[in-house]
Amino acid sequence: MNPSRRQILAAGLAGLGCAAPGVRAQSFPSAPIKFVIPTAPGGGHDTMMRLIGQKLTERLGQPCVVESKAGASGGIAATTVAQANPDGHTLMLGYSAFLSNTVLMQKLSYRVEDFAPISMLALTPIALGISETLPATTLRHYVALAKTRPGQISYASYGQGSGGHFVGELFNMAAGLNTVHVPYKGEAPALMDVLAGQVQAAFVSIGGVKRYPGRIRPLAVASAERSPSNPEVPTFAELGYPEVDMPGWAALFAPAKTPPEVMQTLTREINRIVVLPEVKGKLAELGFDAVGWEPPQVQSFFKEQLARTRKLVDSNRVKL
Repeated sequence: MNPSRRQILAAGLAGLGCAAPGVRAQSFPSAPIKFVIPTAPGGGHDTMMRLIGQKLTERLGQPCVVESKAGASGGIAATTVAQANPDGHTLMLGYSAFLSNTVLMQKLSYRVEDFAPISMLALTPIALGISETLPATTLRHYVALAKTRPGQISYASYGQGSGGHFVGELFNMAAGLNTVHVPYKGEAPALMDVLAGQVQAAFVSIGGVKRYPGRIRPLAVASAERSPSNPEVPTFAELGYPEVDMPGWAALFAPAKTPPEVMQTLTREINRIVVLPEVKGKLAELGFDAVGWEPPQVQSFFKEQLARTRKLVDSNRVKL
């Protein structure tokens, strides 16, 4: 018996429904993939994304380009990507200011909900480094010394409202200290003033602190575990301050309405790339500890970090 017209149409629709997801997944990427970064060209984030982009091009067959949109504490980059076509071809590298801005700033051009995390690429442990001229060799000695000199010891960070500023004040609260924050426009000038004796300590990347052996002494890192690239430096938690756990980070995001199959492709490929030995080694040289977390773990991490951020802002210790 010949099939009716209705039966033929129903069969065709059923076949299309089954095939469509596969067709959409196979069509990605259909154009170059753009990584929008919130920092200046030539820095660690730029180098990181060019390295990952090269490997992603080899896997997906489309060029990957890096575009710098520095300014407004990452707000310009975030707004650019939030307004982009959600097809997986325009992605954003985000770092700690992406979250802290939502607590620090009353008027913001983006919302966290405008984005979907693809992967936590790497963590950047923030460390307390002190001048070798200070008579302290351990964190316990430093705390004891700072308590005898309230308001007299200054610590540098790489900016007002930066990750280093947050960790510095988190430690002040945890240890009951009164050390004075001095913000700088970047890590390099902050460390230069530690070397020059203008400030006595700094909360910056572990890579930055370790750059000056014999002149700046690393005391602890503000992360849940020791940095794989610098395992000899203990965590604050090990030394009695478990609440001082606020590492810097670098995560990759897509606009919120990006199709699930595109997100899955990006997460799978990016997470495979960041743990390749040659990529992981290069990132370690830049001060990044590659992790390659899946989106649910990224979301859980963000929830914890936002809670710590709000606590510090509500205490009036950190403000812009």
